Amino acid sequence: VGFNSVYHLTDLPSFVSGKYVVLFDPQGIHLPNVSAANPGKRLDYVSSSAISLYSDQFLPYCGFGCDMRRPFSGTLFRFPLRSADQAATSKLSKQVYSENDIISMFNQFYDEAVFSLLFLKSVTSIEMYTWDANAIKPQKLYSCFIQSPANDIVFHRQAILRLSKSVKSSTNQIDSFSLNFSRERLCGTSLEKRTDTFYIVNAMASSSSRIGIFAANAAKEHGLHLLPWAAVAACITDGLAE
Repeated sequence: VGFNSVYHLTDLPSFVSGKYVVLFDPQGIHLPNVSAANPGKRLDYVSSSAISLYSDQFLPYCGFGCDMRRPFSGTLFRFPLRSADQAATSKLSKQVYSENDIISMFNQFYDEAVFSLLFLKSVTSIEMYTWDANAIKPQKLYSCFIQSPANDIVFHRQAILRLSKSVKSSTNQIDSFSLNFSRERLCGTSLEKRTDTFYIVNAMASSSSRIGIFAANAAKEHGLHLLPWAAVAACITDGLAE
């Protein structure tokens, strides 16, 4: 669940953000001086000598504007794929993933990327890259993005933040809008493009509705802060692939 799902792929996830690189080793077999109580490391890579001593381990982070010398204004994750040898002794998972497995996942995600963006509040694009061993930079394979995310689109996509303030309203609160998604895929030397339009409706039920009363009781009796919220989307473009 959540971040722990990465352990399906790897035994040693890590990420870079700001001036830090953080590595997780829940088995305590890859990093020095780690334990079940402290299963990882956080290094200030700007000042740490570890970066020069183990440059091969940190080289994969040198991309997308990160040079591992200055603080990086963003976040990059690294998930080294679990090999067959690692899977044989791993206590986390026996699943092995190859490069072809990941490419297959990329292909599947391309078909579903629009649906992943539908109800998000802030993310406006998803891009997928591969970085060949002898290439100087990664190559974009696919992208999916919202066309022209102007202020009114941002306003509608953040409806849950706005309408949640009226959760005690005696009337249902509804927000609806249309959204254009574009997808691009590199096929050999040509670029395949497609645009689909979705109509999205967000609704916050009134405090007197059955679901509103249920949410209020859940908060009062069990400390659960639920919102009587629902959202649906329908593609109004012909021929969207299922």
